Amino acid sequence: MENKQPLDLRGFFRDYLMTDNEALIDRLAECSRLVKRKNGEILFSPGVTCSSTIFLLEGVIKTYIRSPDGTENTLAFMFQPGTCVAMHEDMINIPKTWCKTMSPCTLIEMSPGPYELADEFPELWKHLVTGWRPFYYGMMDKLRVGYTLTAKELYLWFMDKYAPIVDYVPQAEIARFLGIKPQSLSRIRNELAEEGRDRS
Repeated sequence: MENKQPLDLRGFFRDYLMTDNEALIDRLAECSRLVKRKNGEILFSPGVTCSSTIFLLEGVIKTYIRSPDGTENTLAFMFQPGTCVAMHEDMINIPKTWCKTMSPCTLIEMSPGPYELADEFPELWKHLVTGWRPFYYGMMDKLRVGYTLTAKELYLWFMDKYAPIVDYVPQAEIARFLGIKPQSLSRIRNELAEEGRDRS
């Protein structure tokens, strides 16, 4: 297995924010720590908010809501390095929403977080706004394709958009995420396999 060098937090924030404001970089690094999470760990859940702002560096995370029978219905999968997974407890108050790791993950936990530091460093507001765009754009894209694509096209969309994480997502969960019956997904996969197009 490849030996990875310890992450340079200052270098991460310099590249992530594309800034040369050394005072800001130093302050963010000072407030941050690297943490490892195992597969299946809950990062936040109803009534249990985050004590830190969390950034994903490596791994796969999902947010989901639960049906009355306990079924986990995924809202979003997160896997791109630098994704802001959760804001500080004062900033996240989404009712009945869970966030869980789907693989071993490396995270940055920051406290105080960017919101608390934005008064001191106003340029952070720009990054706070843009940092949530991937999550919201992903949600809107999922709504769009859900209304405009056939079941087969939906599965191909998923395989393209989420290619890096398909090995972490069970087929039954893919079916729920796309709003397709499991038996229909199996039929679609068989059809694509016959066509030589199923990449799972």
